[in-house]
Amino acid sequence: MKNLLPAEQVFERHYRDSSADFWARFGGMPDVEGKRVLDFGCSTGGMVHRLMKAGASSAVGIDLSMRAIAYAKERMAEEWGDRVDIRCEDVIEADIEPVDFIVSQNTMEHVMPLKETLTAVVNLCKPGGEMYFGFSPLWHSPYGHHNYPKTRVPWWHLLKGHDVVLDAFRDRVGKDYATVQDAGFNCATPADFREAFHAQDVEVLSLRYNVGRSPVRTAISQAFRIPSVVPALEKYVTVGMYWHLRKK
Repeated sequence: MKNLLPAEQVFERHYRDSSADFWARFGGMPDVEGKRVLDFGCSTGGMVHRLMKAGASSAVGIDLSMRAIAYAKERMAEEWGDRVDIRCEDVIEADIEPVDFIVSQNTMEHVMPLKETLTAVVNLCKPGGEMYFGFSPLWHSPYGHHNYPKTRVPWWHLLKGHDVVLDAFRDRVGKDYATVQDAGFNCATPADFREAFHAQDVEVLSLRYNVGRSPVRTAISQAFRIPSVVPALEKYVTVGMYWHLRKK
C-alpha cells in the first residue's frame, strides 16, 4: 500500500489543481451561490470544498472508497460542519434529498452498471438543475489503464492483454483482482456512454470530446480524434467526454 498517496495529499491536489483543471475544460466554474450541490465520486472531498468555497449553501459527497470517505468526513466536518454530508454508499441505494447542481469528475469510466447508476445520479437533480460530467481516460484510449502499468507505450493494456493491468495492481498496491472490471474499469465505449446519457430525462446543453486544459491542448487532442470518422476506431482515439446537462 506504500504507493498510494496520503489522503491529505490527494485532497490538496484535487482541491487546488485537478478540480480547477476540470472546470477549465467547461470554460470556467459555474455560479453555485446559494445552491445545494452533489459531487458524485467525491473521493477525499476536494471538489466539495471548492464548491463550498464558491458559495454553495450545502453539499453532498458520495463515493465507494472507504479510505477516501473517512478523510473527507473528517476534513469537511472541520471546515463546514453539518452543511456538508459525506457518504460511503452506492448511489443507487442512497436516500438523498434532491439537489440544485451535480458534478462528477473522472468517475463515470468506473461505474457499473453504467446506465442504472447514471439514472440514479440524474434523479437526484431538481428539474432545471444543471449537471456536469467529465471523465477520462476511457478504457480503450491510449492510456485507459490509468497508469496501471506505468508505461509510455500507448494502448499497451490492449496490446498485451488485461493481465498486465491486473499484475500492476498486484505489484504496486497489493490488490489481487480477477478481472479489470473487478479493478474498477467498466470498459465502456463512447457509444456506450452516449446511449446511457441520451436515455436520461435531460437536455444535453453540450458534449465535447478530448478537451484539454488549454485551447492548444484541446486542439491537439481533438486532432488525435480525427480517425473517429471511422466508427470502429472511435473508441481508440476518444480519451475523454465532457457533458453539460439540464434536468427536464
